[in-house]
Amino acid sequence: MSLLYQDPTMSHEEATRLLASDLETNVAAALISIGLNEQDRVWAQNTCLKYLEGESESVAAAAITALGHIARRQGGLDLGAVRPALEKVKERFPSLEGTVADTLDDIEAYT
Repeated sequence: MSLLYQDPTMSHEEATRLLASDLETNVAAALISIGLNEQDRVWAQNTCLKYLEGESESVAAAAITALGHIARRQGGLDLGAVRPALEKVKERFPSLEGTVADTLDDIEAYT
């Protein structure tokens, strides 16, 4: 088995372009980059929340993970919006319960 490392660093413009592509792998990569690199916390959070509502489990997983990165990097999220959204996505995709739990741990630790 070989692993392929992908650098998640991209500009805001590149992330926005990939989000608009609607290709799941591009959207997921953009969300991870947003979580790790975006300076506009409100835009980053709102973008992730938007993608939690979609039908793709892999995109939702990336958005969940990105929210944890935002909490860790920026020390804040709108918990009144984020917590209910995480609970809702966990109901839709029960397999993401562990990912949600990890992100909630990050939120608890860093916000």
